[in-house]
Amino acid sequence: MRSIRKLLKSEETVWVYFDSHELCEEFFRREEGFRFGELARDKWKTGHVIAVHRDGTMGHLSLFIWLMSFRGGDCPVKVDYRRFTAENEDFLCRSSHFACRMFFTGKAGA
Repeated sequence: MRSIRKLLKSEETVWVYFDSHELCEEFFRREEGFRFGELARDKWKTGHVIAVHRDGTMGHLSLFIWLMSFRGGDCPVKVDYRRFTAENEDFLCRSSHFACRMFFTGKAGA
């Protein structure tokens, strides 16, 4: 079975995309040894994009940074957690999964 921990043996940081809060909760249950700093587990908040670091720390990634990362440049590996856990051979995020018109035009739905 794949794990983010195993992936971090070859990567310093992995950005993980979750298509639902339930999937993020599943990640918290399935992947052991990660933490949000010193926050107790009952204080953790789900999110759609979380940066996971080799040292075991995690942090929520802003959607702005996530969206901008698809415009090019060097960034960590981006994993679609649903495809990753389904053992899909192609588990990398090649699109943001979010509408980005508002960020680039300033107009929702433009």
